[in-house]
Amino acid sequence: MSVPPRATVAVAQVTSTPDKEQNWCQCSALVREAAGRGARLVFLPEGFDFIGHGPEQSLSLAEPLDGHTVGRYRQLARECDVWLSLGGFHERGSDWDTTGRIYNCHILLDSSGSLVSTYRKTHLFDVDLPGGPSLRESGFTNPGPAILPPVDTPVGKLGLAVCYDLRFPELALALRAQGAQILAYPSAFTVPTGAAHWEVLLRARAIECQCYVVAAAQTGRHHEARVSFGHSLVADPWGTVVAQCHEGPGLCLADIDLEYLQRVRRDLPVQGHRRRDLYGCPGAPGPQMCPNLPQMCPKSTPNQPERLPGGTGALNPPQINLYGCPGARGPECAQMYPNVPQMCPKSTSTAARGHRGPECAQICPKSAPNQPLQLPGGTGALNVPKMYPNVPQMCPKSTSTAARGHRGPESAPNLPKCAPNPPQIKLYGCLGAPGP
Repeated sequence: MSVPPRATVAVAQVTSTPDKEQNWCQCSALVREAAGRGARLVFLPEGFDFIGHGPEQSLSLAEPLDGHTVGRYRQLARECDVWLSLGGFHERGSDWDTTGRIYNCHILLDSSGSLVSTYRKTHLFDVDLPGGPSLRESGFTNPGPAILPPVDTPVGKLGLAVCYDLRFPELALALRAQGAQILAYPSAFTVPTGAAHWEVLLRARAIECQCYVVAAAQTGRHHEARVSFGHSLVADPWGTVVAQCHEGPGLCLADIDLEYLQRVRRDLPVQGHRRRDLYGCPGAPGPQMCPNLPQMCPKSTPNQPERLPGGTGALNPPQINLYGCPGARGPECAQMYPNVPQMCPKSTSTAARGHRGPECAQICPKSAPNQPLQLPGGTGALNVPKMYPNVPQMCPKSTSTAARGHRGPESAPNLPKCAPNPPQIKLYGCLGAPGP
């Protein structure tokens, strides 16, 4: 696709309610206005279709991708000759009949109305804020299984995310590693979290990835139990906010200047300065996502860990579910970097900053004395209280990684605060976790 060096995007800010027809009228009017003002791609926020009173209503109002709501937006894209980013659609997926749960789906439509990409939100928002709302997205929503490659659009290569994904820089770095020039975060931030974190998180993602960041947001009161922060914005690769809404429905427009993006990346080449030999390739667990790193195989270069005999030459599993573990070494390395203890040969999990994987059948003979020990039989429990006094010990039957104080779903009853859904440990490894 031929992309001009400068192209205009529009970011819509709306106040969705449980009334789907009212939401359609509000959103379609803004799309038409944006098209009339020269936008090539229009971004709508999470929950553009509706924001329900609770899980029951959200489940009852949800639709499949071939339903009435998406059909109307496909026609709208054709009529207005614009691409549409429809963030946070309540999708009844192919497993609806068996699970009764939905997906939070970011849909990308081209100007012919064709469905180009559908990213399903991977990080679900489960919070109970003091003085704020209590939300449990995981109670009725399935987490998405994958990060999608960035998509070529008329304004640049677009990486898709949704709302709470913003708090996980690993995802943004994974999209950047795959060539993203623009990151989209359609959102419905709460007022407490938005006032404290919204702009700084968006600017941080723009700066560290040297990408444009586009964030369409919900604003105002949706019903008696839900209010959103608003302040939709576009940040450039230097972290400057170049367009912003404030409160109330409306539009802001910005130019995506790819020549400027390339200049920022050239003048401050942080991607080339990353010490992958020290902490791996953040957001890129497999060599296919790090084209400039030697492939990890039995004949790896001296600064790369060697593989056990029989290694395939590619990291296993490819994508250490989604975007890997920054700082982790390969899961079957026979020898680590000089200062990193050897993993148990039977481990199939990534060694996170010197920790062995949970499947070790026995304590590695060469384990360093300052490393946590596995219980006999490789049950996955760790003896960590002395190392991490503020992190509860994992249940002996736990097979999940303890990350940032979250215990695995198999924890014993005497750990009542165990998180039933650890923060996507199985998808992208664990950053700074005390667990295996």
